[in-house]
Amino acid sequence: MELLTKFFSATDADEKLHSLWCLTNIAANEGRLAEKVLPAAPYLLSLVTSDNMELQNQAAWALGNLAAEGEKTRETLHANGVLKPLVDLLGSTADEAILQTACFAVSNMARKPNTYFDELFALKLPQLAAKQLVAFKEHQHCVTELAWVFAYLAASSSEQQIDEILATGAIDTLLQSALDTAKAEAPGAALIPVIRTLGNIAAGTDDQTSSLVGKNGFVGLLVRCIESTSSRAVEKEALWALSCVTASRKADVDAVVDAGVVPDLVRIIEKQNFDIKKEAAFGLLNIAIIGGRAADLPNERLIAEFVEFIKSQDEELVRMGVQYIAIVFEQLPDSKGPELLKGVAGGIDALENLIAVTHDDDTRSLLSVLIDQYYGEDTMEVED
Repeated sequence: MELLTKFFSATDADEKLHSLWCLTNIAANEGRLAEKVLPAAPYLLSLVTSDNMELQNQAAWALGNLAAEGEKTRETLHANGVLKPLVDLLGSTADEAILQTACFAVSNMARKPNTYFDELFALKLPQLAAKQLVAFKEHQHCVTELAWVFAYLAASSSEQQIDEILATGAIDTLLQSALDTAKAEAPGAALIPVIRTLGNIAAGTDDQTSSLVGKNGFVGLLVRCIESTSSRAVEKEALWALSCVTASRKADVDAVVDAGVVPDLVRIIEKQNFDIKKEAAFGLLNIAIIGGRAADLPNERLIAEFVEFIKSQDEELVRMGVQYIAIVFEQLPDSKGPELLKGVAGGIDALENLIAVTHDDDTRSLLSVLIDQYYGEDTMEVED
């Protein structure tokens, strides 16, 4: 390592570049091997601020690889003062390759946990990234890397910081880019950081969620990504974002339902694996609970699927299954809920088997009520 860093003091730019390549590759490894590059951080930092664009790019790349290693490495890099030069590089470069590399490095530095997250806002990172989004909006790879910056920022931001991100106008630019991409081709990996950014913001306050729902094309983009079967990863991101939206206000739930997302959620529940079924189930449960629209769902098709949730070994799926049965029993008129369950082979058996083994008192109490309702028994306490 000492031999490689000695080349940084050489006058030959090619020697510096080749030594940087070696350090970048070493930094891309895991654990102790990557940490061996940390003593070179001051040298890398000096090259990030140099006038040689090739050296700038390679040094930022090496720092980005180190930042991806973990919290300890990020804190060491921060102590070496890398944050401001990297943010400045991201905000000032007019070169596509350098911008993408700077975004990579800054995104990795923004990963939590870290102790310096607020500094990213003090350095005006959202404003700088928003400016570059406009400047490079025709360059999809740059937009994608900038979207990752916003995805990591929004993932850990406070309410005030989310408002600051919204105020930059970057979300409108990202949304329009995503809409253009989705129109031109089947949703692919380039949409993932955009959808994640939107989902992180939708996970904020009700006002922040509603501000997204009110943006032209936002709900349609989520529906487009969910209905497309070209990318399972995009579909899963969009389902998570949808679950955040439907956990907000009834008006937001209504906007999603009116956009026609329910048939695709039902398709996923019926045909996909449990991990992605779970994401769709969150949305359906929110539509029923927050939106009060259980009666609008095709419950004849859904109830058997949620019974299968109850039979699974996944505690979260089990809770969701019981919750769905409870909602159907509560919201459907004329005892239609119990009648639907009677049409599912082994439906009541699943509830009775669960009540015998569950250790959760709340689940046991709810199951007891549901079983009584199924058999038509009065669950009200009789007063003396």
